[in-house]
Amino acid sequence: MEQAKKARITVGQERAEHLVSPFLFGHFIEDIDDHMPAMLAYPLRNMDFEEEDGNGDGVSGCWYPLGCGKHTRYALEPAARGHGGHSQKVRLFNKDRCAAGIGQAMEAAGGITYRLRLVVRATPEIRMLRIQLADRASGELLGSADLEVRSHRWETLEGSVRAWRDCAAAELQIWAEPLPAADWEDSVSTGQVWFDHISLLPEDHVALLKPQVFAMARELNAGMLRLGGNAISLYHWEDFVGPAALRPNYVSEAWEDAGQIHKYFGTDEFIALCRRLGVEPQICVNMGTGTAAEAADWVEYCNGGADTPLGAVRAANGHPEPHGVAYWELGNEMYGPWQAGVSTPERYAAQYVAFADAMKARDGSIRLLGCGTARDELAPGWNRTVLERAGAKMDYLTLHLYQGRNFFPIDARTPAPERFRAMVAFPEIARAVFDDIRALLDARAELRQVKLAVTEWNTMYFPNPDLPNAHTLEAAVANACLLNEMMRQGDLVQIANFSDLVNGWVGGCIRVGDGYERMKRPGWSGRGEVVFGTATYHLLRMYARRRPHRLVETDVRCGRFDAGQSALPLQLGDLQELDVVGAVTEPGDTLLLFVVNRALEAAPLSCDLAAWQPLGEATVRELAGPGCEARNTIDEPEAIREVVRTVQLDGARWEAVLPPHSVTVLEAFLEVRGPNSSNSGG
Repeated sequence: MEQAKKARITVGQERAEHLVSPFLFGHFIEDIDDHMPAMLAYPLRNMDFEEEDGNGDGVSGCWYPLGCGKHTRYALEPAARGHGGHSQKVRLFNKDRCAAGIGQAMEAAGGITYRLRLVVRATPEIRMLRIQLADRASGELLGSADLEVRSHRWETLEGSVRAWRDCAAAELQIWAEPLPAADWEDSVSTGQVWFDHISLLPEDHVALLKPQVFAMARELNAGMLRLGGNAISLYHWEDFVGPAALRPNYVSEAWEDAGQIHKYFGTDEFIALCRRLGVEPQICVNMGTGTAAEAADWVEYCNGGADTPLGAVRAANGHPEPHGVAYWELGNEMYGPWQAGVSTPERYAAQYVAFADAMKARDGSIRLLGCGTARDELAPGWNRTVLERAGAKMDYLTLHLYQGRNFFPIDARTPAPERFRAMVAFPEIARAVFDDIRALLDARAELRQVKLAVTEWNTMYFPNPDLPNAHTLEAAVANACLLNEMMRQGDLVQIANFSDLVNGWVGGCIRVGDGYERMKRPGWSGRGEVVFGTATYHLLRMYARRRPHRLVETDVRCGRFDAGQSALPLQLGDLQELDVVGAVTEPGDTLLLFVVNRALEAAPLSCDLAAWQPLGEATVRELAGPGCEARNTIDEPEAIREVVRTVQLDGARWEAVLPPHSVTVLEAFLEVRGPNSSNSGG
């Protein structure tokens, strides 16, 4: 059979003129579904009682009443001055002679101190709040703390509580302890307490993230982190800076039933996370419901000195030094009918120019990204019109690339082999999209400076709601193919942000809990805080940590396959089964070979590295599994992972058998002979 023939790769000495941008390995965060709750360390939801009373018990959202007093009353009230959303009132009656309060289910970590913060007021009958962590099933007390209430006016109380053991099915209980019954005026008197904010923050958080999530994100060597998505078209940044408790509560309007915007992660928190991760921040501005003046103010808030009006506001918020945000994206998918403020290309181009001029007036050094589209049928002629009218003021044109149903007629009924072959044709689809834009840029001298930024990319299978296909080995193989193509096109494609970083939309590469559907019930297994990586997480980590710097030529001889009929006018009937990129690292001490086996069968391989005179020992990194639909789960979180082994080269030849539907990276070590050496890596 053709697939059984030995594939051959010859690595040549010729180097590409362009460098591989570290920003190709960027990531993307968006306040959608459970992205923020899954990412951030806060174990509680609805911390400001912004949610309505959904079940008629008088208590906000996921909170619930506690106590046995039959006369206790619960109600949501407008919050007092300086506080947004509702306040939660609990009214106790003397004749019940018992405490009452509110609770919320959570997962408690043993041995971790939680910082407790409450904004509260009470009538004189309530002088003590008892905070307890308890096992919901057994009632066992896991930890407790007492806080004294001192005023009928709003005050902030702080303390700490610590559970002595882990408990996946715990609850936080806030009990209002009334004065002894004899101290109340009479038997019909009432004591009242109001809560405007209740939060816990574990002491081991890192930049507000769960420590496991932060550690996994840092391992990705991301280069860049994007803040954007559909929610940004309804996002007004000035509402999400300053003291978090004073920030308003926003219901997300970008997605149906998407819940609240997480007000505890605004601009300053985003920048702090980027700095801790060592990555470049990229901010997408609101062109849906926002204005050019608002965007310009955001630039000044981030980049202005403390002597500027908004730089002074930033300094007053605890950040005296400018954030120095260089990359600003103007609008998210403004061609899309699902987008707030959806636009025509002509209108968008005019808006872009107005926004660009206003933003550059505040900081002339910033780099601007204009909105493009990878699917012309969504807005015919969009890229041409936008580039002709506004491209001279752009540094980058953005694309969102989601391989699968956007480009192939596949659905849940498509036979698995047929679907696999379509999915792994990602580089050919991307190449066609890139080539179309390259032609537009090459046609006009004033556009020669414009590069491409793929600010969202991933696989997309069937219409959402979603099966976990985007987490499979098949998806990782397809995604590796796009990374290869973006490296090959690195003279044009210089930014790419994988979508998403954590949970959220179905493709998040870091998973917290085990739900896969949008608007899911979190933690179906009861282990909602288990953190693990998808197959694509391991792929992205494997690629980015190799730090490819400059591509080198490869000649590939291998079997062929037919990807099927695409929605694009492409001939996809004779594609190479191996998708290969060669590169050297910046020090010139390592030759890298990224090899994707796009076949459903194993591929015997012989690779000639003689042009680079490698040392005898090499490292092979492999991502493979028992089937292309294999995936990591909460029960088997490392079923698919990078496997590393040392191999001995046969002279300057690497002999291997590539597993089916796999990704392999070879690191062949070189002797560095100095700046003029043929192995110096450029």
